[in-house]
Amino acid sequence: MARGRPGPGRERRSPPRWAWWLLAVALVGIAGAVASRWMAAPRRPAGVDVYFVVRGAGRTGSLVPVRRPAPAGPTEVRLQAALRALLDGPHDARFHTEIPQGTALLGASVRDGVVTVDVSPAFASGGGSTSMLGRVWQVVYTATQFPDAPAAQILINGRRVEALGGEGILIGAPLRRPDVPPSF
Repeated sequence: MARGRPGPGRERRSPPRWAWWLLAVALVGIAGAVASRWMAAPRRPAGVDVYFVVRGAGRTGSLVPVRRPAPAGPTEVRLQAALRALLDGPHDARFHTEIPQGTALLGASVRDGVVTVDVSPAFASGGGSTSMLGRVWQVVYTATQFPDAPAAQILINGRRVEALGGEGILIGAPLRRPDVPPSF
C-alpha cells in the first residue's frame, strides 16, 4: 500500500476544529493590519504648529501654520517650544511675523484650560492696528493648539493689560481662536 493515501477502509482525518479557528483568526488579523496601513490617514510630522502671516495681493494678512520640531512631553513643554519657535520668527521668506524683534518669552503655563503667555514689553511696541491684530492672533493660535488649552491670556511683563496699543486691541480677558482664522 502506498503511503500518504488512504487505503480501503481508512478515512483521511481533517485537522481539528481549533486549528481552523486559529487559521481564521490569523487571516483576519493579517487582513486588518494590511487594510489599516493602506487606509491610514497620513500622519503629521512630530512637532508643533507655529502661526505666521502670509500677505495676499491686497496686502491682507492671513495666518498659516508652519510645523516646527518640538520635544515630546506634557502640554507646557510643547507650548513653550511652540512659543519660542514663534518668537524666533519664520525661516522662509514666504512667511512674515507681526511680532516685533526683541520680544522675549517671559513665561508660559496652562491652568484650568487657559494658557497664560507672558511676553516682554517689546510685544506692545510699534505698528498700527493691523500689526497689533496680527501679533495677538499669532500668539493665540500658536498657544491654543493643544486640546487642554482652548483659551490664551496674554500678559505684558507679568501684568494683565486691558488693551494693546493706541488702537485698543482688547487682550484683558482670555481669547479663544475663532473657527476661521481672521484676516487683518
